[in-house]
Amino acid sequence: MKIYLINPAPSKLSSDQKETLFYASAPPLGLMYLAAALRGTGHKVSILDQAALNYKNSEVIQWVINGDPDVVGFSIVCASFENAKLISKALKTSNPNLKIVFGNYLATFYAKDILKKYNWVDICVRGEGETTFKEVIDAIELNKDLHSVNGITFQINGTIKENENRKLIKGLDLLPFPNRELCPDIYKNRIGGINVTKRKFTTMVSSRGCPFSCTFCGCTAFSQGNWRTRSPDNIVQEICELADQGYQEILFVDDNFTLNQKRIIELCAKIRKEKLDIAFICDSRVNNSSLNLLRTMKKANFEILMLGIESSSQRILNYYNKKITPQMSSVAVKNARKAGFATLVGSFMIGGLDETYEEAINTLKFISKLDIDFPHIIFTRALPGTQIFKDLIKNNMINEEQYWETGVDLIDLPEAKMKREVIFKIIKEQFHINFFRPKYLIKAFLRTLKNGYRREMILSHLNYHDVDTFFKLINNPPDLF
Repeated sequence: MKIYLINPAPSKLSSDQKETLFYASAPPLGLMYLAAALRGTGHKVSILDQAALNYKNSEVIQWVINGDPDVVGFSIVCASFENAKLISKALKTSNPNLKIVFGNYLATFYAKDILKKYNWVDICVRGEGETTFKEVIDAIELNKDLHSVNGITFQINGTIKENENRKLIKGLDLLPFPNRELCPDIYKNRIGGINVTKRKFTTMVSSRGCPFSCTFCGCTAFSQGNWRTRSPDNIVQEICELADQGYQEILFVDDNFTLNQKRIIELCAKIRKEKLDIAFICDSRVNNSSLNLLRTMKKANFEILMLGIESSSQRILNYYNKKITPQMSSVAVKNARKAGFATLVGSFMIGGLDETYEEAINTLKFISKLDIDFPHIIFTRALPGTQIFKDLIKNNMINEEQYWETGVDLIDLPEAKMKREVIFKIIKEQFHINFFRPKYLIKAFLRTLKNGYRREMILSHLNYHDVDTFFKLINNPPDLF
């Protein structure tokens, strides 16, 4: 059979609006894993990443029609759901015999709602898809009953059926490496339309799930609170294969990369042994950022560290069930600098339901005090499947039917103590000030002199276009909040 897999573009990126400041063009890793699981089965698989190729919906539709596949699968999250609906409906209208399959977060949390409201969708794959999707394809090819496939919700003769959940994949080492051959080599580590470096870039995952239960994150529900890892040997094997393919920059997209420090220390030792010219990027919880761990990571060529800091208010952190303190964040940043990290990104959320202007402004002041390079600030959003979203429904603050497809920024709810336009103006002003503080500029200059990776970043952008783009973003950042 011929199978097409589509990563729909977020709605903003498929229109004339430019990408947001911290939008990163990253390979559709989930679809690549599905393609790898189908390798050797005799099926012909193709992947189209709409956002990366900058395709209009009409171009995606024509690509599918020209290829005439038997099955089209969509990886859907809230940001891309609108385009997934439009494209899939057009395809079903063009070919009623085409099987439409939705997967990823939204298909996991709202499978029945999707099939009920958008009856041209045939199947929703819930949870991890490697085994489930392969069984779906086998059943379709052999015209077998779908009732035996765990982990799916499907329509049959107008009736919606929901099978049992599929157990999580425990032996991650058994999974084949993602099939990156099906996507063009166009991905770069990007910030606001600017490629961070000219290195060949990709992403990989060394573990799945997270045992924490932050109320704004859907990872806990998706992975049922389970954290599973690949072995260091298996991870390094993939890294070495990527090195042989010319990759020089890898972003780990784990839900919780540094949860087990012993695992990371062992991984770093194996990476160092290979002596590879690869720069690594990852994130870390601030309470899993010891000086020893970060020094070990830095010696293994980890160059960019992203820390989930969120807020300077302990009350707000408790509301997020983050299980950290502002002091932990300060220590983590100091540890990272002592370890030699020259590039730090801190993520922050502003706009909790009862967060006050004073608390928000204190967080902005906290950002200025922290020794980080890039503050990634977003408005707190209640996404389907998260505890915040469930609590809003339980407390009758939102209509689930209105928001299950998109989620909602808490600051836009009537109960919010702050107004979007007011705090947004304050954030933009602070964002501008933060980048032009003399102390910040001097430290950035000195770190660039000392760190080869930062010098590479700067030398990649010594042209009018990139410098002009950067200053426009700093002076008037887009609606990244």
